[in-house]
Amino acid sequence: MKKYSWLVLCVLLMFCFGCTHFEGYLEIVKDEGISKEYLNALNKWTRDKTVYSQFETKARIVATYKNREFNEAYLSEYSRIYSLTESEKTSKEAILTEAASDFTEFFFYAYTPEKDSNDFSRQNSIWTIFLVDEKGNKIYPAEVRKIRKITPVIEEFYPYVNQYYGMFYSLKFPPSSIDGAPKYLKLVFTSVLGKVEFEWKM
Repeated sequence: MKKYSWLVLCVLLMFCFGCTHFEGYLEIVKDEGISKEYLNALNKWTRDKTVYSQFETKARIVATYKNREFNEAYLSEYSRIYSLTESEKTSKEAILTEAASDFTEFFFYAYTPEKDSNDFSRQNSIWTIFLVDEKGNKIYPAEVRKIRKITPVIEEFYPYVNQYYGMFYSLKFPPSSIDGAPKYLKLVFTSVLGKVEFEWKM
């Protein structure tokens, strides 16, 4: 009888010990990173395309349209992660709103097997970039800027960015080029390597 008592006691101790560790594991697997709500917004306003030639990758481009809805999702997530006060949030919101009103902006990530072909920000780039609005007007960028320092914040908020594989750019079009809130936009990247077209219907 004593033998069985000791056995039950051992099982109970193991169970309690296991519970403690199980709670620890729950804390480990708990998601403390970027929320699904933000990732859903990112997915909604992001387009991705790879250009192939005879089964060989010529280029891969991923672009995010930084419109008002996306910027609001970004600000909300940034505020949540960094526990911004209302005044800090208002200040950052003002910066984002001003930037959005000044330009039509995209972030894009590009990979090409040959690094010399990943020259979107150069003056004599092999790539031509333009935007087509709902009226069919072709608009050329005011600025194509390579983002040289890829921070952990960028990598978390834009998980398609791999600084060891491709390059990340900011793409801005003139403020007067798009009237009001567009219902349709097409972003085009074209070169001797191929053509990439992205469409957004609002």
